[in-house]
Amino acid sequence: MENPFSIITRSTASIGRLKDIALILARHGFGEVLDLVRLPFRRPRCETCETTGERNVWTKIRMAMEDLGPTFIKVGQVLSLRPDLVPLELCEELKHLQEDVHPEPFEEIRAHVERTYGMPLSDIFSFFDETPTAAASLSQVHRARLRHGPFAGRDMAVKVRRPRVLATVEADLDIMAYLAGVLHERVESLRAVNIPDVVAEVKKSLRRELDFINEARNIQLFRAMFADDPEITAPAVAEDWARSDVLIMEFMEGARLDKYDGPPEERERIAHAGLRCAVAQMLEHGMFHADPHLGNVRILSDGRLCYFDWGLVGRLSADMRQALVDYIIGLAQNDPVRVAKIALEMAVRVPPLLDFQRFVTDVMFVIDKVRAPVGGNANLGRFMLDLTEMCRDYGVLLRPDYILVGRALLSTEACGRVLAPGFDAMEALKPVAMRYAIKRASLIFSDKPLLGDLQDSLRALSRLPQKAAHVLELAQAGKLTVELRQGGLDRQMSNLRGVAYVIASGLVAASLVIGSSLIYVSGIGPHWRGMPIFGLSGFTISGLFGMWLVVHLMKKTK
Repeated sequence: MENPFSIITRSTASIGRLKDIALILARHGFGEVLDLVRLPFRRPRCETCETTGERNVWTKIRMAMEDLGPTFIKVGQVLSLRPDLVPLELCEELKHLQEDVHPEPFEEIRAHVERTYGMPLSDIFSFFDETPTAAASLSQVHRARLRHGPFAGRDMAVKVRRPRVLATVEADLDIMAYLAGVLHERVESLRAVNIPDVVAEVKKSLRRELDFINEARNIQLFRAMFADDPEITAPAVAEDWARSDVLIMEFMEGARLDKYDGPPEERERIAHAGLRCAVAQMLEHGMFHADPHLGNVRILSDGRLCYFDWGLVGRLSADMRQALVDYIIGLAQNDPVRVAKIALEMAVRVPPLLDFQRFVTDVMFVIDKVRAPVGGNANLGRFMLDLTEMCRDYGVLLRPDYILVGRALLSTEACGRVLAPGFDAMEALKPVAMRYAIKRASLIFSDKPLLGDLQDSLRALSRLPQKAAHVLELAQAGKLTVELRQGGLDRQMSNLRGVAYVIASGLVAASLVIGSSLIYVSGIGPHWRGMPIFGLSGFTISGLFGMWLVVHLMKKTK
């Protein structure tokens, strides 16, 4: 692991920020965690630290993230979509994160935009509203009109990344990586969670979201997918003006789903259009909006659904789309063995000695919650999340994009029920399952043709001699390595360090006794009552040290 202090000692600002983080964590009752980290400074004390156990640990984590500021709020929002990385209870709690952010002063926004484009704001826009229409932790949006190009004279939404947010996020992520590494190394009970991997995954997601070129590309792909769909759209992007820190799009006004007051039949139509859109993104196109919650979807005046905020998307390969179809068919046909096999085939990691029959019976339990829901309608998204939680208990790690599928479907169903309280996503998905089951049975139109599988198997078989020859070449060259991992090695090393500590302490005590004896026998002055003071002092120190060592060892053996 990197030197623990190399990250946080790069500047006094990093030390100051780490102290702020430590103080906030202590205030919310995480002082013991800070003691485990062994900060390079004394743990801060505060008069207002949490002293009661009324709040559960998930609520404390959420409140601490809110106090830690924009970076940690955004990290929490990302983690709320990833029950494969953190417990499901924490995901649910993080959905309640509140952003209390103030917009950047207009002069700073003006300077930032002019620096990005290399020209005065007035040369780009004929109108630019100084008051933002929306402000979030990483960016804010202003209404404006372009002077030139195909969008000239039209109302546009200018999304501007906050001027100093990139450096702030990178510094906070460095500190998070440092804390994660130390906790992973020093707290054995947290190693199964693999906190450094969680931070690395969050880093990747945040860095992609901070680059608005990615968002522009996602919007363009989505608009191309649904170019001929009369019910679905997204804002058009001014491609010539797209930059990593500024994005200019159509300004599209619409009603929030929870504010829409259309007739019941229209609300039902829109709910089904939203589900159809989500399924088409996932099963046909392989790219989907990963967070279609109420704030990211609007109903336009012409009745179309418009999707905003394309910073976070999921992607599914052809094999992953086929597996998702198998999930849907397995649910519709109540086939837990099929669902279990697909889950294991498409997992990132599967324990070698997994009890498959026990795994299948637990899959049956998850499917039963969908087949016979209590207190509400069933949902494929909830099934995916429950399956994720169950797989975690077995040490099976599902692919992240499947988790995003579950979250996206869950949000889509929630939006549908806001529009039409009786909306049943699973009932609406049954015709989809039937259509794909019939298609799967066809040798010509199947998304998973038999000949395709046979061709892939033959191709893999033909590569076996080449791979075997490569292994033999490595062995002949003396470059073949075998990695062996011994379980419980950390505990053994800890025991060896303890033994070494005891031996070293014993040698020090023995040296003190021998040295004191030589001084005492030699009679080197000064003397007290006829006894050499140095020798007497040595005996006293060695005696006290020996007593402390015995007491310390007795405590360690308890």
